[in-house]
Amino acid sequence: MFQLSRRLVVNIILLLLLVLAVASYQTNFKLSPPRSQATPLVHLLPRIKVLSTDYLDITSDMDNDGINDQQDILEGARMEVRNRTRNILDMEDKTNYFSGGDPPPDRGVATDLIARALENAGFDIQKMVDADMRADLEAYPLDRWNQLAPDPNIDYRRAENLMVFFNRHAQVLTTYIDLKDPENLKQWAPGDIVFWDVNGDGEVDHAGILSDKANKEGLPMVIHNFPDPGYTAEEDVLRKWRVVGHYRFPGQSSSPQQVEQKEDTQSGQREETTP
Repeated sequence: MFQLSRRLVVNIILLLLLVLAVASYQTNFKLSPPRSQATPLVHLLPRIKVLSTDYLDITSDMDNDGINDQQDILEGARMEVRNRTRNILDMEDKTNYFSGGDPPPDRGVATDLIARALENAGFDIQKMVDADMRADLEAYPLDRWNQLAPDPNIDYRRAENLMVFFNRHAQVLTTYIDLKDPENLKQWAPGDIVFWDVNGDGEVDHAGILSDKANKEGLPMVIHNFPDPGYTAEEDVLRKWRVVGHYRFPGQSSSPQQVEQKEDTQSGQREETTP
């Protein structure tokens, strides 16, 4: 009888332990947070905001391809990114003067990017700068290079000359950036042409074209050809250096046809008076 009671007590204890174990398991199971699903990779990658130029209401189309000049200039710059054009100053052969003007298509500097982007929109910036210089030689800083006359092989590839030209024939825009002002940010549009003072010495020494891709603050990235990384790239460098020039070409004051006709006329008049 005693042994039977002892066995009964042991069984009861074992049963109680089993009940407690089951209850504990169920409690822990209910209190444990549900497993979350893995976060898709697309949500972990940085988001790139794409900017539009529709609000600019640009209708000029120099090459009559059905794409406005602003978009054509942007696409011309992006072609240089795809081409991965190498920077001449980052190459062993640093020759930067070429008969005819243009360097080989696989190499260039910042201003060659500008020229090629404009060419994609139908503008011959080499011809236009040369004509403008011959019409008003004193407007250009030729004394910096000890030049006595225009040189179409190199003039349009110098940032200082391009700034003079755009100040005369493009829409001149703000060089001030205010991240808290939406209206200010809208002035920095894809396809705009920007110049910088990289060295902080008061001289213009770099140029690029604003991209339609923006950083997290809403500022456009920059398509440019710079010794670092050594080829045409799309980078977040708009505020890396001091902006000294910001333009939209051909601008709102005159149509591209008027700009070229004006320069052709002035060039012809200049040539007629040349002995």
